[in-house]
Amino acid sequence: MRTLKHIFAVVLGVSACVGQGQLPAASQESSDIAVVVNSVNPATQISIPELRRFLLGDRRFWAGNVQVRLVLRERGARERDLVLTSVLDMDNRAFASHWRAKVFRGEAAEEPLTVASKEVVIQYLRSTPGAMAFMAVQDVPRQLKVLRVDGKLPGEQGYAFR
Repeated sequence: MRTLKHIFAVVLGVSACVGQGQLPAASQESSDIAVVVNSVNPATQISIPELRRFLLGDRRFWAGNVQVRLVLRERGARERDLVLTSVLDMDNRAFASHWRAKVFRGEAAEEPLTVASKEVVIQYLRSTPGAMAFMAVQDVPRQLKVLRVDGKLPGEQGYAFR
């Protein structure tokens, strides 16, 4: 299954045709990291505790029984490191260890998908209804949905991922 994920990621990377969308002007120049989902996802906001459950694999479905498909950038990517640190208080090693143990115990079928580029993240989000990722605000295309985190959008005062 892991090989299929890697092949899928490579195919998406090769076929990605990414159009750059715009967020409100207040957030365009921001260094904020947005929580981004497929446009058909009915969610409009998420709380930090909910994000924590998704990231740890403790919650696996969106409302409407759509499976969550978490896609993360590679280790060392700012968006990945910021979210793991601020939401989970974990580094990449601890996060990987958590997921390996979860898969080993049979509590999850696989670890979250990890990809090497924002283009692959965007293509995956566009093609997967339950997908969720973390992206720099300026990289989010119009066709995807940015969720409010604890009631705030990127660029607003008090936003969680700066």
